[in-house]
Amino acid sequence: MEEGKCTVKPWDDKNYPEKDVTKDTMRCRSASTAINEGEYCDVAAGSTFSVHMHESGPTDRVISESHKGPYMVYMAPAASNGEGNVWFSVLDEGWNPDTDVWGVDTLIKLNGKLDIQVPPTLAPGQYIVRAQVIALHEADRVYGEDEDAGAEFFPSCVLINVSGTGTEVPPGVAIPGAYDKNDPGVHFNLWDDATSYEIPGPAVYEFGSGGGAAATNNTGTPSVIASSPAPSSSSSSSGSSSGSSSGSSSSSSSSGKSCLSKRKNKRGKGKRGKKSRRNKVREEM
Repeated sequence: MEEGKCTVKPWDDKNYPEKDVTKDTMRCRSASTAINEGEYCDVAAGSTFSVHMHESGPTDRVISESHKGPYMVYMAPAASNGEGNVWFSVLDEGWNPDTDVWGVDTLIKLNGKLDIQVPPTLAPGQYIVRAQVIALHEADRVYGEDEDAGAEFFPSCVLINVSGTGTEVPPGVAIPGAYDKNDPGVHFNLWDDATSYEIPGPAVYEFGSGGGAAATNNTGTPSVIASSPAPSSSSSSSGSSSGSSSGSSSSSSSSGKSCLSKRKNKRGKGKRGKKSRRNKVREEM
């Protein structure tokens, strides 16, 4: 695919996050309410495609290293336009306290490229793929408490057309609706010592479970159907797609390699940074 294909256009090209979890733009940070209208990239069930996530503008940076937090990838049938209880999770990564590695750290290490395997048993059809980073550097205060307060959501979406013989379409959650500003994974103090972190939203869906079981939990290191995260803007049916940490995304597909893997999500003892680090973060922004 060519760069920029399959991408749902964001509402602007700046690196502005969403903070209000009740807004419709929380779905894809899109310029149009018709997020299912656009070009679709063809992807076979069981194959992989990539989403590239980078900051908008003339930069190669994925996202600031200070913007610690999880990443997650959801899908929804395109016919729904993302409305209603339709979004299911296919991949996420939160925080591993044993190594002090966040999903954002992994995303940066992968230079913003996240390979996603389309579940082999997913029913054919058109889907919206939503890749998202949540930055927690201001999440020690609830959104609205002051002008900077609140977790920063950077969602971006691409459109894919899945072929295959699968029959599963998982139950989903609504966006907005999947998050509350007081959820422990949304209102989280990155600057005090913590021993665990709970990824907000639905757990990764376990395909082939017969309907409804979630793969692992939202409190551990994710059960991953692929490997790697982040945002830039482009896509291709050969296997790669791009979005942006600020909200743009694109996709491409690769029918060969299967990146199906599972990671133990131990969230046992670990330490978060000290409060003094917060001033450094504000200087970087």
